[in-house]
Amino acid sequence: MIATGCAGSWSKSKLYRGWFVVKEEINVSSAGDNVADSPTDLPVETTLRLGVITVGDEILEGRIVDLHSRTTSALLTPRGLEILWHMSVGDAPGALSSALVSLPGAVDGIVVAGGLGPTEDDRSRQEIAHAAGVELEFDEDVWKQIRERFLSAKVEPAENNRSQAQRPKGSEWLVNRWGSAPGFRLSLPGETLLFALPGVPSEFDSMLKEYVLPWVDSRAGGCQVGEVLEFIGIPESRLDEWCVQQLGGIGHHHICVKEWGQIEVRLPAGVSLLAEAGQKFGASLIGEGGIGAEAHLVRAAIRERVTISTAESCTGGLIGARITEVPGSSEIYPGGWVCYSYEAKSRELGVDPEVIETRGAVSAEVVEAMAEGAKDRSASQLAIAVSGIAGPGGGTKDKPVGTVWMAVATETVTRSHRYQLHGTRDRIRRLTTNLALQVLLATINQQEIPGWSNPQS
Repeated sequence: MIATGCAGSWSKSKLYRGWFVVKEEINVSSAGDNVADSPTDLPVETTLRLGVITVGDEILEGRIVDLHSRTTSALLTPRGLEILWHMSVGDAPGALSSALVSLPGAVDGIVVAGGLGPTEDDRSRQEIAHAAGVELEFDEDVWKQIRERFLSAKVEPAENNRSQAQRPKGSEWLVNRWGSAPGFRLSLPGETLLFALPGVPSEFDSMLKEYVLPWVDSRAGGCQVGEVLEFIGIPESRLDEWCVQQLGGIGHHHICVKEWGQIEVRLPAGVSLLAEAGQKFGASLIGEGGIGAEAHLVRAAIRERVTISTAESCTGGLIGARITEVPGSSEIYPGGWVCYSYEAKSRELGVDPEVIETRGAVSAEVVEAMAEGAKDRSASQLAIAVSGIAGPGGGTKDKPVGTVWMAVATETVTRSHRYQLHGTRDRIRRLTTNLALQVLLATINQQEIPGWSNPQS
C-alpha cells in the first residue's frame, strides 16, 4: 500500500546576487560573547535546500578525498533536506568568494568546510566576509580562549594563530570543543545561512552534528522523509521497473548503486513499499533505513537471540570485520577464524586433510566442515564459512577465478552453495562478504536464500 503526504509547504523565495532569499529571523550581535551553543531556537520551516563547499588545493589536486560532502549528505538528507550541490574550490584568493556570489542553485543554507586554520592559505574568513560585503573583526575574548587552549598543552601559540579569532562582522561564533579553530555562522545577503566549519575531519563531523543538524531538524522536521530500501544482488534495471510500476506516477524514486552488489532505493516522501518489496524480492531485500547489511544482521541476531561465528579463507576476515563494525555486535558474535592455508583449516577448524587433498580447498565439503568447526568451537548457533579463488591467478578450468563456495551451519543442518563471481580480486572478496551477510540474515529470518536449494529439514 502506498501512503503519501508531506507536512508543511514550499516557502516562497527569490534570488538576489546568487543568494537564496528565505523568511528567517536570526538575532546576531557582534559582541565577543555572542556564542551559539545550539541553534534549535530558529523558526521552523520545511523543505530545506543546502549546498556544500569544501576548500583546499589538496582536494582539487587529488591528494585527499572530499569526505565532508559525503558526510554532510549522508547525515542530513535522511532528515528531509535536499542537498542541491557539492562544490570544491582551491585556496587561491577570490576562489571561495567568487563561488559564493555565483552559486549553481538556490539554497537555504551553505556549509563551508575548511580554510579556518592559521596559515596564509587559510582564507575562508576573508573570502566569506568579502562575499557578504562586511569587514573582519578581531575578538579578544576568543583569542584569549585560543591562547589558553595552547598553553594548557604547554605550547606557546604562534602569532598567526591570532587570525583564528577573526570573524566576519555580524556573524555568530560556533564553539569548537575539539580543536583551536572556532567556526561561525552568518546570514548572507538574501538571508541564506552559512555555516563555516573547520576542515579537520573529526572537528568537522562533530560540529556538523552540534550546529547544523539541529538547525536542519528545526526547519525540515515537518516533512516526511522517503523510505530507503536496501538490496543485494538485484539488477538496477529490474528495481527501476518495479518502482515505476508501484509508484504509478506518484513522485520520483532515486536508485543508488553502491559498491559490491549493494543497491539503495529512496522512495518519495511518505511512500512505503517495504511490505511489497519483501513479497517481491524476498531475502534480496536486506531491510529499510540505509543502515547497511551488517547492521540489519546484528539487529536480527539480537532480536532472535542467535549467536554467529565465521570461518574465512578468501575474504581474510572481512565478514567478521563488517559484523564488529556495528555497536552491540559483541552480544551475538563470539568470534571467528581466518584460515588461509590447508594446515590452518585442519588445525584450527578440524577439516580432514584428506578431504582437502581429494576435493580441494574450494569445495562444498571443505566449507561445510569449516562452518561446522567454527560453530562447534565457538558454541554459536549459526556459522558461515567461505573459500574461493579471488585471483588474479590460481583458477582452473573447473574452478576459474571467481569461484566461491559458501556454507552455513545451524544447529540442525549444514548447507553450501557455489557462486561464480567476476571482477578484480578486491571486488570478488567484497562481493563474497556482502553475500555472506545476506545469507546469514536470510537464515536468521528463515527466508529462502537467493540461488540456493530449498532448506533441508
